[in-house]
Amino acid sequence: MKQSFSQTIQQWLKALIHFRGFSKTWMGKNLSMIQLMELDACTHCAMCTSHCSVAIAYEGIANINILPSEKIASIRALASGIPLTEKEIRDLQEGVYLCTNCYRCTVVCPVGINLQEVWNQVRELLLQRGIPELSILSPLSYYRGLMRREGDSENYEKPLTQAKREIQAQCEAMINKEALLPLPPIDPSFTRGLGLSAQSKNYSFCFGCQTCTTVCPVVSHYENPQEVLGLLPHQIMHAAGLGLKDLAIGSNMLWDCLTCYRCQEQCPRGVPVTDILYELKTIAIKSTKEKKL
Repeated sequence: MKQSFSQTIQQWLKALIHFRGFSKTWMGKNLSMIQLMELDACTHCAMCTSHCSVAIAYEGIANINILPSEKIASIRALASGIPLTEKEIRDLQEGVYLCTNCYRCTVVCPVGINLQEVWNQVRELLLQRGIPELSILSPLSYYRGLMRREGDSENYEKPLTQAKREIQAQCEAMINKEALLPLPPIDPSFTRGLGLSAQSKNYSFCFGCQTCTTVCPVVSHYENPQEVLGLLPHQIMHAAGLGLKDLAIGSNMLWDCLTCYRCQEQCPRGVPVTDILYELKTIAIKSTKEKKL
């Protein structure tokens, strides 16, 4: 029987995918046929990179996979079976996660590649490999949260938990909660970093009135909030004031904060509590990455 034109094209595409080696790798097996063809169709013109809203981050983060044209090359290599080191896979995972989902890359691609869908798919595939991605705790996860029902909702929380544990593992004071807490020397780089930041320089104004904790909707949600959240907002401010870095950045409260700004609005001392929590998140991620290198 004579094949139809669509059947002929489909067979040709399957043969090409097999020839490229895509059908033999875990990455290739988990991407759609269209996405695999798009990887092969990329001409590396860098139009996507020139319009990328986060490409400027490459100036501060030495990871070339932040640039769309480079991370699609890395994805193609991985899908083709070219072995990548653990560091290269981590860099690729960070690169696909540093994305604002603005769709600029997809709109300007002259070949018509739906780059946004490729990033989203590869992002989830890499997260399932079990390598913690700290950027998942940032506002960059907003789009992932919106698409939760359309993805693997059963495993949605797993990467978040892994990232939190990765940070807490670097904070010895948060691991042994029953042990007596010695007062170590104040970390000058930690307090200096908070003091230099425009959004957290008033952290030392806190006098522990607990207003921030009292008005926090996250705290009020739990019957025993300290058991779930670790340190509460006023305790985090106190830890920051004492220079206890491990306590300040090791609490789940940092990552469960809704950024509703109630604590900041109600603080009688004008301490920008929410902004300080944001700064502590940045310090936590940066510190954890430095220790892993």
